[in-house]
Amino acid sequence: MDHHPIRRGFLIGLLAALVTAGALAFAAARLRDREATSEVDDGTHTVLRTEIARAISGQLTLPFRSGPDAVHCFGDLRPVPYDAVRCTAHFPIGRDRHLTVEVTRVRHNKVTYRRHSLPR
Repeated sequence: MDHHPIRRGFLIGLLAALVTAGALAFAAARLRDREATSEVDDGTHTVLRTEIARAISGQLTLPFRSGPDAVHCFGDLRPVPYDAVRCTAHFPIGRDRHLTVEVTRVRHNKVTYRRHSLPR
């Protein structure tokens, strides 16, 4: 009978470890999410730099709330595969993060693009 409390403690500890591992795996998957899809602007026929910056800022903020103060992109994305623009994410603490955003897929008026970190 003395083994039941030990077994129960072991099972609770194992369950806690599995839940923690699952939460960390979910957070890592969200941090690695690097693609976004936006609609082409009717007037310019591009994905506007402000839309790209909004999408990147949202990606860099999740799952934590300490995202960048601002993201600036230096051009609009044309709806052409492999078209790219450079962006900079400005963080309140730490270095700015330089990114390239590249078109990966175009379907009708929807453009999917992926961000890549540039070396410092």
